[in-house]
Amino acid sequence: MFQVHVVESSSIADHCRTYALSDSTDPDFQACCSHPHNESCTQCCQLQEVLTTLESECYHALCNDEDKEDMLHTIKQAKTNIMTWKSHQLRSVHQDQAKCSVLANIKSKSDVFLVQDWAMKFMPRKFREPQSDWFAKRGLPWHITVAIRKSEESEQFESQTFVHVFQNCSQDSAAVVSIMQDCLASLKKEMPELERAYYKQDNAGCYHSGYTIVSAKLAGDIAGVVVERNDFSDPQGGKGVCDRQAATIKGDVGRHINEGHDVTTAVELKTAIESSPESCVKASYVSLKTSVTPTIKWEGVSLLNNFKYEDSGIRAWRAFNVGPGKLIPWSRFEGVLQIPEVLEVLDSPSQTKPSFKSVRHRHVKKTSTRDPEATSETTSQDQDDDDSENDQASLLFSCPEEGCIKAYSRFTSLQAHLDTGKHKRRPEQETLYDKAKRVYASKLMDESSRMPTVQLQCEEQSQCLTPLPMGWALKTITKKARFTQKQIEFLKQQFEIGEQSGRKADPSEVSKLMRSARDELGARRFQPEEVLTGQQITGFFSRLAAKKKLAPSTVNRGDSDDDVSGEDNRAAEAEAAHSEICVHVMREVSLQHPIVSSSGYNICELMQARKKKPTSLSVDMLRSICIELGVDVSDIRQRRKSPYLSRLAQLVDECSCGS
Repeated sequence: MFQVHVVESSSIADHCRTYALSDSTDPDFQACCSHPHNESCTQCCQLQEVLTTLESECYHALCNDEDKEDMLHTIKQAKTNIMTWKSHQLRSVHQDQAKCSVLANIKSKSDVFLVQDWAMKFMPRKFREPQSDWFAKRGLPWHITVAIRKSEESEQFESQTFVHVFQNCSQDSAAVVSIMQDCLASLKKEMPELERAYYKQDNAGCYHSGYTIVSAKLAGDIAGVVVERNDFSDPQGGKGVCDRQAATIKGDVGRHINEGHDVTTAVELKTAIESSPESCVKASYVSLKTSVTPTIKWEGVSLLNNFKYEDSGIRAWRAFNVGPGKLIPWSRFEGVLQIPEVLEVLDSPSQTKPSFKSVRHRHVKKTSTRDPEATSETTSQDQDDDDSENDQASLLFSCPEEGCIKAYSRFTSLQAHLDTGKHKRRPEQETLYDKAKRVYASKLMDESSRMPTVQLQCEEQSQCLTPLPMGWALKTITKKARFTQKQIEFLKQQFEIGEQSGRKADPSEVSKLMRSARDELGARRFQPEEVLTGQQITGFFSRLAAKKKLAPSTVNRGDSDDDVSGEDNRAAEAEAAHSEICVHVMREVSLQHPIVSSSGYNICELMQARKKKPTSLSVDMLRSICIELGVDVSDIRQRRKSPYLSRLAQLVDECSCGS
C-alpha cells in the first residue's frame, strides 16, 4: 500500500513528497531537502524488477516479431500507467495537507472554510409516473457549498450547507463566481465578524480556470470578505464533503417523493430539499442572466493547484507549499476583469433553525482497547480521535480512505473525520503466517506484551534499477498528436460501413480491428504505437456524426406533393411502412451489405473492382478471408487467386447488394 509510506521528508526518493513534487527546471516550484536520497524501498524496487523482467522475457521468449512488438508496446503502456497511478497517489496525499493546514489555522468565527462542487443534475421525478414520461428528461442543475468554521465556545467545527437550484444554467465559470459572491454575502450578513475565507474546489473546468481564480478575490471584495487561499484537489482524489451532503439531500428528496409529492421543477426541488425536519440546509431557487464569460489567458494554469491572494498579486504553487511559489501581479489581469453577475433569488431559504451545526454529537469518552497510542495523540484540535477510543466491539464504521486505520462507533463521527479530521495511515495488516511467526518469536523471547510494529525495509539505492528524478510525481500536460491520414481514412471507412449496414461501429472493436488490419500484401497497416484507443475513436466518430447532422439535406420535394389528398397520404404511409417491414425482414435473413472482413476489406467493393483490374491481394490473404467468412475452401488445392475469388463472388451474389 503505497500511500501509507508517503511522507513529507524521506531519504527514499519514492516516498519523499518534497523531492517528488519539486520542479527541477523552475526554482519557484522547487524545495531543497536537507538529506540525501540514497536509500530505496524494497517493494518499489521489486515493482521495477518485475516490469523489467517481463519486458526481457517477452523479448526473448516470443519468436514472432509482430507478437513481440505488440507485447512490448503493451508492457510499455502498463509501465506508464503504473507510474501515473503512483504519482497520483502521492499527489492526493500531499494535496490533502492543504485542507488540514487551513483547518488548523481557523481560530475563531472570523474565518470560514468553503468547499464547493456541482452535484449531478437531478432528474425530475413524479410520485406516480407513466413510462412515457420517463424518457427525454432534462436535468435540474444544483450547486453545493459547505461552509466550515470553528465554534468559540466548544472549539469544535461547525458546518452549514448552501444549495443553489437552477431551472437551467450553464455550469461555467461565470455561474461559479456568482455563487461564490452570493455565499460570501449570506455568510457576512449572518456573521458580521467574518473577515477571511478559504476555498477548496475540484479540478472541473468551471473552477480550475483563470477567470474563476482571479474573480474569486473580486467576489470577496464585493461581499466585504478577504479571500485568502484557493486550493484544488488532485483529479479523481476521492469523494468530499459536498458529495456526502449531496447523498444526504438525495435521501431527503426521495422520502419527500414517496410521501406523494412530485419533484419536476426547481421550486419543487428546493421544497423537497427543505422538507426534512432535521435539515439545516439553506436552499435557494436562483437564476442567472446569460452573459459571455470573459476569457483570461493563463498559460499552464492547469498545472497550478494552490493559490494565495496577496496585495501585489496571486502566488501560485504546483504542489502545496513546495517552493516559494510564483507571484503573478494583478497588473497582468487589468482590462479583463468584470464585476460578477448577481444571482437573482426567486425563492429564498425558508429554514429558520440555527444555520451552523456541529459536525458531530457530543458523547462521553471511553477507555481505548484498540489503539493505546491514540490516548496520547488526542487533543482538542483532533476532535475525531475520541470516538475512535471506544470499545473495539462497537467500532462499526471504518474510514474508507485507503490506508487509514481510523474506525468509529457512530456514523456522525465518521463524517466528522472525513470532513475535518486527519487520516491516520499505517501499513496494511499482516498475514496470518506473519502473525504466527511474530507470536512464536515473542513467546520465545518472553516479550509477548510488547506492541508489534511494522518496519519499512530499506536498502541502498545502488541496488535499485532506475533512481527516480526530482519532480517525478508532478502532473504534466500530454501533447495532443494529430491523426495521420492513414488513421483518418481507416476510421472514416469503418464509420461509413456502420452507417450503411445499420450497425454502428463499436469504438473498442474498431481499436482491436486496427491491431489486426492488413494491407494488400498482408503486412500490418498500423504499428502498435499507431493504434488508437477507444476514447480517441469515440471522439472522432462523434465529430463525424455532428458534421453529418449539420450537412444540408439534399432531398428536394416537388410541388406535386402539395396536391396529394389526405387519403393518398395515408395509403403512401401504409405502403412505406409495409416496405420498411419487408426490407427489415430481408435484412435479417440475408447477408448484410457490405460484407467486411476483420482486416477491414469491403468484399462487395472488391468483387466489383476486380472486373476492371485484377486484385492485388495475396493468395494467403484471400484464403484467410474466405475461412473467416465461412466459405468452404477445403477442396481447393491450387495456389492461385481465381478459385478463391470465384467463391467470394458467389458469396457476394447472395448479399443484399447483389440481389
